[in-house]
Amino acid sequence: EKWNANHREGKDSLDWFFRAFNSTGIYEVVLKSSPRFYGFMVCGGVVGSYYWSRMWDHYWNYINQGKLYRHNPYVYPPADDDE
Repeated sequence: EKWNANHREGKDSLDWFFRAFNSTGIYEVVLKSSPRFYGFMVCGGVVGSYYWSRMWDHYWNYINQGKLYRHNPYVYPPADDDE
């Protein structure tokens, strides 16, 4: 059959990526079923956005080192012994 013989294996510039992706089995386990796909996308979005936010928090902390409130703790004045 002619349609079965027509494939692009080894011709694409991203063939290495497709081979690696297909060898993981992610599509068969997670992406093939719609409910599992949506669950994967929601959970991946939650986890991804959490770590994206944490990355920017760390970057902000690095850029503003010594300028933020938590970097300059309040030091109580020494207690007077006159009492």
